[in-house]
Amino acid sequence: MNYSKKRAAAIAAAVLLLGMGGVPASNASAEPSGLLPAASVNNVAQTSMDDALAQRKQLLTKFKPLLDQQRKALDEEYKPGEIRYVYINDKEFQASSIGGTISSDSYLLMFQKYDEYTKKYAAGKSPMPLKLQQTPEGYNFFTAKIAPFMSRTEQKALYNQLIAEGKASGKKIYVKKLQEKRVSIELIYTMAVPVNEITGVLTITAEPAGPADKGVASEEVTAQSQKLKVGSQEVIYTLKEKQEYKSVAWMNPKTRINYIIRENRGHWTKEQLLELAGQVMAQSK
Repeated sequence: MNYSKKRAAAIAAAVLLLGMGGVPASNASAEPSGLLPAASVNNVAQTSMDDALAQRKQLLTKFKPLLDQQRKALDEEYKPGEIRYVYINDKEFQASSIGGTISSDSYLLMFQKYDEYTKKYAAGKSPMPLKLQQTPEGYNFFTAKIAPFMSRTEQKALYNQLIAEGKASGKKIYVKKLQEKRVSIELIYTMAVPVNEITGVLTITAEPAGPADKGVASEEVTAQSQKLKVGSQEVIYTLKEKQEYKSVAWMNPKTRINYIIRENRGHWTKEQLLELAGQVMAQSK
């Protein structure tokens, strides 16, 4: 059994948008005034990107003391259930292109073997059971993650509160530590044999539903989502073809636990996902 932390801090990268006008086919050989040749456009794009990277490097150097303090605050040992937030209370940093309002990290319990997860965490009458009868076809177990849980609505409300507290604190580095009894469980599987050099990922998640939730709030429902039945349980099936993403989500009405099965860049059919949902339901009563 390993203890680790998941890093939620991310530094925004510079984005460059370059637009070009079109040239009528009849004038394709001409170069109208104001329109750069393709080679020149590429040079401009490369120069602009180089400038952006150079500016980013300068900012990272300039704000290194603050970023080092932020990293140190996030790297300290975590207690079970702890979620930690760090706000850099510096106007110049926040206004810069690398400025990030709040960084966070949390206690994370990980199991690298499925048997270890079932024996040490999912054994007995778990308040939030998540087990499988067998390994999903075409996939290998990768890891199980158990972390403190907070809904998106709660995070959004807390986000604004922490910024206000950080600004009022008078400290350059404001640290907020919270204890959360609720947890989310995530079982992660990776494709045993990559297809076209792409390794699909299958995740099965269990998390508490909010007291007022009528559905699975953490999984987006699109216009293409379908309401289906697996036995007597209503589920929502979502397919996003462009993103090569599909999911099945449902709430257990008795336990008010949400379950979400997601496949990214994999090749399972809708029927296979629904069959796996039935397996999860059978093991989570």
